[in-house]
Amino acid sequence: MPRPEESYSVEEHTRVRKAIGERVLQSVNEIPQFHLRTLVDMEALLAFREDLKCSADPVPTLNDLMIKAVAVALGDFPRLNAWCDDDELKILDNVNIGFAVSTDQGVLLPTVREADTRSLTEIAEETRELIDLARRGRLRASLQMGAGFTISNLGPAGVDSFAPIISPPQVAILGVGSVKPQPMVLDGEVVARKAAQLTLVLDHRAADGAVGAAFLRALDRALTVPELLGEV
Repeated sequence: MPRPEESYSVEEHTRVRKAIGERVLQSVNEIPQFHLRTLVDMEALLAFREDLKCSADPVPTLNDLMIKAVAVALGDFPRLNAWCDDDELKILDNVNIGFAVSTDQGVLLPTVREADTRSLTEIAEETRELIDLARRGRLRASLQMGAGFTISNLGPAGVDSFAPIISPPQVAILGVGSVKPQPMVLDGEVVARKAAQLTLVLDHRAADGAVGAAFLRALDRALTVPELLGEV
């Protein structure tokens, strides 16, 4: 017996959705990607941010603090702050960090330039402006260029962990999961600590697992000793 035809409505792909699709297809087809995951205790960072409410305006978000921590950690891992093609690795002089912003049209990737030299307040001011421009559809292409590393944070959406896809020609991206109480061992005892799963995705042409693991250890230290993040 012939099956009846299904009814449907048509929604044309937007320019942004087409561009996202093309970038993702390029990434999964051309980049030998692998990922590493670690659980990071976020209690110290949360307390640090609470203290900033008395001194910083605007108050940096957890994502702002993550941008700065990644920028600090990258100082010892220049091969992860790079662009890669078939013939060479371009190690960037500046530490420019892209971060994913969800909009009605799709995910955009504005860039905080020279994040390693910026104060936490400067980063917070810039990300607030970039997010506003992105969600109003006014983020210029030039504000999405130059990043050597990207952060995708789905923690506020309740996602515990995920492996994002590298944005070519970059060689690395960090997926940040939700901050919530999780069992951890502290002084030999299992206790509940507010923690987050961080997933580092790397291009194997640029780095091996040992380098990725060392970077995650450096990032863990920057997040658990937030005084290392520098000027407010």
